[in-house]
Amino acid sequence: MVITESDKFQVYINEVCSQISLRDAHQEIKLELMSHLREGCDEYLSQGFSDDEAVSKAIAQMGDAALVGKQLDKVHKPKQEWSILALSLLFVSTGLLVLYFMGNQGLLTTSFFTKGLLYTTLGVFIIAGLYFFDYRKLEAYSKHIYVGTILLLAITYFSGLSISGKHWLQIGGVTLDVAAISPLLFAITLAGILNKWDWSKSRMLLSGLLLCVMPLVFILLNGSLAAGAIYFITCMVFLIVSGAGYRIALLLMGLAGGTTALSIISKPYILHRLTAFINTHADPLGSSYQTIMLSNLISSSGYYGQSFTFDTRGIPAAHTDFIFAYISCTFGWIAAIILAVLIMMFLIRMTRIAVIVKNNYARLLASGLAAIFAVQFLWNIAMNLGFAPISEVGLPFISYGGSQLIINALAVGIILSIYRRKNGPIDNQGGPVNL
Repeated sequence: MVITESDKFQVYINEVCSQISLRDAHQEIKLELMSHLREGCDEYLSQGFSDDEAVSKAIAQMGDAALVGKQLDKVHKPKQEWSILALSLLFVSTGLLVLYFMGNQGLLTTSFFTKGLLYTTLGVFIIAGLYFFDYRKLEAYSKHIYVGTILLLAITYFSGLSISGKHWLQIGGVTLDVAAISPLLFAITLAGILNKWDWSKSRMLLSGLLLCVMPLVFILLNGSLAAGAIYFITCMVFLIVSGAGYRIALLLMGLAGGTTALSIISKPYILHRLTAFINTHADPLGSSYQTIMLSNLISSSGYYGQSFTFDTRGIPAAHTDFIFAYISCTFGWIAAIILAVLIMMFLIRMTRIAVIVKNNYARLLASGLAAIFAVQFLWNIAMNLGFAPISEVGLPFISYGGSQLIINALAVGIILSIYRRKNGPIDNQGGPVNL
């Protein structure tokens, strides 16, 4: 008798699975149930029972199929992370509210609010779609996305539009900041590539470092120091989570530091910005003027702000890079502190997901996405307060920008998909991968 072909076993297993709503878990549950049924059947066969009797007793020992299925459904029931979704929507609403106020002040045309509303609607659909999407399907395309992103960066550098040292990719009438988008794409790819990576082997070590450094080189060639910093910190998180260890992380830090130094030296405008940040009093009416003005405006805002009476000329790009300064000046320190606390809650919840998920690929992916959000949020706030160099880093979901909102929506959607399946099957837990 071939146990795996037993109709009684299959009927029992199918009835159990019919009670379980998470279809992604069915295959693992079927294998587990079959294993238990085989063991029970073998035990009864060894006691002298016939084949049919052994099968029937093994099934009876497992318990009522409907009851077992309902119990397993509770264990594998899809989970929702409402706090991250709620905070994301709150941040987007804050950004729209600021655009509305700026429109009333005459700082922006009403088209900005309309476009912001359209981007928000699209972002909500993206989050909803990815929530039901199985994030694990991305792992199979990790290498393809990696190569494709490198090629996009190369095409942008060699044949894209160059403005003030930064390169943009033009496709028809659309201009894309590929460097700004690339950290998310590389987070998705490296999570799959570095999953089960064997860092103990010299060849794998060198290959892994090359895989990590190459994107940084192309990002910096495209003139985006901010995207390079976001990618680098994300990569450091990947190395630590993937088991590379701090020694290899420090080695990558050295390689990245040398690459960044060469990029800064070769691009005078970046060096000029860094010099202005380090010594703000060296050129108070020139390169340091913006930093000093922001500092003065925020410090004079008070607990409740200046409403709409302050001189908005001191905050250029108030709807994008310096929206935190605008909120601080308009609504006061209390509003800014509340926003900062909500941002910390958002980052803590994202980090928690990376810690509690059982799937190794999910852990890497969630860690990378959490790192991207952390760098963006913290850099933007620090930049607005004068504690970080001025760069094109927006406040996720709050700063105006269609591309960035869509990218952030993609990241949140993937995070929610990971959490939804945190009690699902644990794949990709095998030994190290050999190159």
